[in-house]
Amino acid sequence: MNQSALWVKFDQHHFVLGMEWRPLQPAEKLVRSTLAQLRREGMQWYASSGLQNFVGTCSAIAQARKPMHSAALHLAHQWSQGGLELFVFGMTQQRVAVVALNERSPVPGFDFIGDMSQAQSLIEEFEAIHEGSTIRRVGDLGLLANEEQLSASTVFDMPSTDSRLKKIPSLRSFAVAIALLALAVAGMAGVYQWQARDRAQMLANLPPPPPPDPNPAYNQSVSQRLSTLHLQSQALYQAWIQLISQLPLAHQGWVLTQVVCQDEQCLADWQRQFGSVADFHAQLPVRTSQAQHLPVTKDALTQRIQTSHATPVPEGPRSYAKVADLPALAAAFRNQSSWLQDLGLLGGRSLQVEKAPVWNAPAEGLVIKQALHKGAWSAELPLPLAADLVLPANATVSELKTTLGPVYSLTGDYYARPDSP
Repeated sequence: MNQSALWVKFDQHHFVLGMEWRPLQPAEKLVRSTLAQLRREGMQWYASSGLQNFVGTCSAIAQARKPMHSAALHLAHQWSQGGLELFVFGMTQQRVAVVALNERSPVPGFDFIGDMSQAQSLIEEFEAIHEGSTIRRVGDLGLLANEEQLSASTVFDMPSTDSRLKKIPSLRSFAVAIALLALAVAGMAGVYQWQARDRAQMLANLPPPPPPDPNPAYNQSVSQRLSTLHLQSQALYQAWIQLISQLPLAHQGWVLTQVVCQDEQCLADWQRQFGSVADFHAQLPVRTSQAQHLPVTKDALTQRIQTSHATPVPEGPRSYAKVADLPALAAAFRNQSSWLQDLGLLGGRSLQVEKAPVWNAPAEGLVIKQALHKGAWSAELPLPLAADLVLPANATVSELKTTLGPVYSLTGDYYARPDSP
């Protein structure tokens, strides 16, 4: 095993032979601590592949010349074909170079330069270790069986940076580097603190920025809201009424007790009269999309069922394209109140309406140029009136609830634009 290596010159390039190679574990990459350990072992130079799964080292190189390249890595990167390989070349001063590779990696103990007898012993040792294996043999001395003839001057030419040797920093160099790094970090921290203070002072002297303009985002949300108003107005109400009118009052031994409609769905509650849950599920009511068995108590005779019924609204023209198309706030409040008062003459009760505040009002101090107003209304109406009820054009419905008694409850909203100044 050679720890003192020699370099051989081919043209202007210097190739080092006689390095000690060792594999590295996955957690043993060439970090500072690994190099420091190599320095403690007396090593001065090292070379490694890009993968850093092995490293070659040596303690000294007489009359070192930079740059220098590992002959073994050069062969592995540029001349290896994989598998087991043995390279033997004649060198100056009657020396012989022996390099063994295994899967393009140097084999420990077989990076050698020396006299002929030592080289032959090393060749025999390698052949004995791998007896019966396929070995590619390359050289220019005729010492190998089935030797592939290549001259040393041909092989050792144009090395890449991957095979270059690097100097292992001394412990003092490590200490100096750490000290310089600490000084640099301290200097950068001081500069950062000074810049932070300077920036803080500059920001403190700046006038407060104007509040962001809320109108673009608000106008976009208003436009989205207006685009769906027609889906929650008269057409949706009529879809609810049509669905309720199609539901039977009794079905498979179960009695309809309540219907609640919101958005595009109505939920119907059923109470057992004499039928079973299985009977009900075997034949569901009209337009049922889902049925749930909902026991109220442990008593099997008091169980109930809830069914879901879709009430989609067909697409139609938008009622209002922009806020300016809506009635003014005062007129809208007056018209909504009058509509509810007229329903009172037809038997309506609990008729309520609020004066519409600004919809999705922004934070205090932010001015909206074209605000949308939305107000809530509610009513309890006679059930016979349900089929003929006509909503105001700027009104929507949010919930219909009936227990199939003489009245049903209806809630919704109405929309308006601001009054003219």
